[in-house]
Amino acid sequence: METPVLIVGAGPVGLALALDLGWRGVDCIVIDQSDGSIATPRMNEVNIRTMEFCRRWGIAEDVLHCPFPADYPMDVAIATRLGAHELGRIERPARARQVPGPHSPMNLQVCSQHWFDPILRARAASFSGVRILQRHRLESFVETTTGVEARVTNLADDSQQVIRTTWLAGADGASSRIRRALGIELLGSETLSHSMHLFFRAPDLLAQLGVRPGTFFSMIDRAGLWGNVRAIDPASGLWRLLFDVPEGTEAGDIDRDACLARAMARPVKVEWLTASKWTRRGVVAERYASERVFLLGDAVHQVSPTGALGMNTGMADAVDLGWKLAGTLAGWGGARLLGSYNADRQPAGARNVEMATRFYEGQARFQQSLDAIEDDTPEGAALRATVGEAVVAHVRRMFRTLGLQIGFRYEDSPIGISDGTTPPPDGPADYTPTARAGARAPHMPLADGRSTLDLFGRGYTLLQLGSGEVSCGGSPGIARDAARDSDRMPARDAGSIAIEEAARSRGVPLEVVVLDDSAVSACYERRHVLVRPDGHVAWRGDEAPKDALAIIDRVRGA
Repeated sequence: METPVLIVGAGPVGLALALDLGWRGVDCIVIDQSDGSIATPRMNEVNIRTMEFCRRWGIAEDVLHCPFPADYPMDVAIATRLGAHELGRIERPARARQVPGPHSPMNLQVCSQHWFDPILRARAASFSGVRILQRHRLESFVETTTGVEARVTNLADDSQQVIRTTWLAGADGASSRIRRALGIELLGSETLSHSMHLFFRAPDLLAQLGVRPGTFFSMIDRAGLWGNVRAIDPASGLWRLLFDVPEGTEAGDIDRDACLARAMARPVKVEWLTASKWTRRGVVAERYASERVFLLGDAVHQVSPTGALGMNTGMADAVDLGWKLAGTLAGWGGARLLGSYNADRQPAGARNVEMATRFYEGQARFQQSLDAIEDDTPEGAALRATVGEAVVAHVRRMFRTLGLQIGFRYEDSPIGISDGTTPPPDGPADYTPTARAGARAPHMPLADGRSTLDLFGRGYTLLQLGSGEVSCGGSPGIARDAARDSDRMPARDAGSIAIEEAARSRGVPLEVVVLDDSAVSACYERRHVLVRPDGHVAWRGDEAPKDALAIIDRVRGA
């Protein structure tokens, strides 16, 4: 077989890359050695930026209406045991009561992997050029001057075949065979802990224990902050217990009933399902690519789940790589376009690995002087009040990650053009909207109900903006879309015309959108803002550029 792009791995990141390529009209084949079934999910939260990707792919409503109950609170609580002393709670509204914040039209959603993967797979498979082959295993590959030859085994009948591809994408997980074959090293903490997942079914668990509904419960006892209990599917009573174990411990070594008893205030009958041991790591690959092979997802960054950044970091990998592969295959992408994948995504991966590791290591300070924390005494109550306040503040940091979700910026991108302005602060909790080169183009509401994010399509978008005095997050003004309402359209100015003609001369897909909206103008701060096909800013300026061709050549990687 032959294909422009061969993707190895049909987890959420591999499926997202296939979906993005199919959405852009690029043919690809996905192979995966599993049968595609998911017994127990490894990810549970789809963050804001990933929901924005889902919005552009047309699957946001499917994620919003996954089987997780719309009226179930997403609260996070800290307790000695479920049904015993609750030390604090972070309230998070159920989906049915969510209201988008000022910085995105989307909210973070609970949609576990056993629901999310099928949504991605169905949308990817809806494109005629996308072919997904389960039970197919990559055995080896060879890079040539014109592409890659991959030897693949069909596990259904043990037959082998060669798939020839122009580009190979490895989304083949933490133990990535492709990464190891390329000799790419992982940097960071190879072992933060050895951890265990225990999945069980217990309908009405919280009602039996008299616990106010919530989605995530951190457990703290005399030995410290030791684990958490998470609602996977409240409707069917599916739960997960997570805790660290000594090195060398296997799933069969665990006394599951004893672990459950540690987490519950009184005996509860449960149906045990599966158990899985895994190693918590905080590592990032030294590089994400070779000449013809690209790596993404867990193959290049293994992120502690503290902060829910792992899968979501991989989704941004997929979107970044998707448009760059599409542009290169279409012929308008320059020789440096695919090289910018590593330059853009490796620092972003390192940033998220560092923050998630910091969240996890911060738990170590809640391990001492806790002997009285479960006692029904004045001393115990005082200790719970003091420790509860500190633990809530710590846990809150893991769930207040707006800056990590939508604030990542490609500051040193080789396909961006800086305007020399000072970048805003880059913290995990807070997000400062900016339309500087490398930043995600900010969301602003438009008068017709859309977001500025909806203006950015498969190609580049050039915003031509009027003046205004309203700051980011202000009320929408009057929006006029040049591509959709030519009768009301203000004329393109000299700068827009120059950039549009330069793009046309290079075959670069570009749409000019003229907006007379004071709030958008104030937020974006320049009259012209050129946005990449992934929604990040490539260039901005007020005056007509002296060399529009130079701008287009830079942003297309020429």
